[in-house]
Amino acid sequence: MKSFAVIAAALLMIAAGAGSAAAEEENIRAFFDGTLSIGSEPAGGFGKTTGFGVGESVDITDSMKLSDKNAKFHLRGDLAYYKWDDTQFGFDVSYQRIIFFFGGRYFIPMSGRGGVAPYLEGGLELSYDDVEKANSAGTVIVTDINLGLAGGAGLEIPLADDLVLGFNARFHVIDGSFLTLGASLGVKL
Repeated sequence: MKSFAVIAAALLMIAAGAGSAAAEEENIRAFFDGTLSIGSEPAGGFGKTTGFGVGESVDITDSMKLSDKNAKFHLRGDLAYYKWDDTQFGFDVSYQRIIFFFGGRYFIPMSGRGGVAPYLEGGLELSYDDVEKANSAGTVIVTDINLGLAGGAGLEIPLADDLVLGFNARFHVIDGSFLTLGASLGVKL
């Protein structure tokens, strides 16, 4: 699991570096944020959990031809971590999930709303799952890597020129599908 976490973190850093380089070349703005979210259960009996993540969005609107001049489109990449714990039939079970998401965000044009920006998003996910079961014979660990889709909607509210508060919901269509509701704080660069 540690090697996957290192690889996923490296991929996020490479994506962030590539996004920042593209932003410098084409005068595109980059956005970095941290998210705290609530995740529904991926399998029966686990209940809800809290998770956290980091992400980057790169505004590529100027390089696209959108029909509405007030619309915006961002490329989005983020890395999130969730852990569920449960006791089933007297045995402790731990379910950990690290998710790398890459996709796009389409900001719906709004006028006269003070900068409030609703969006729709969609993309691909790569999930590293680690299930650990402790029983009388010892601990059994099962790991798996899954590819899936995710889609959702959210809202960004500007707090200052370069500070944004965000709220979003994302449905993860993957082995052990689940829903997340998150709040984020982001910085525009």
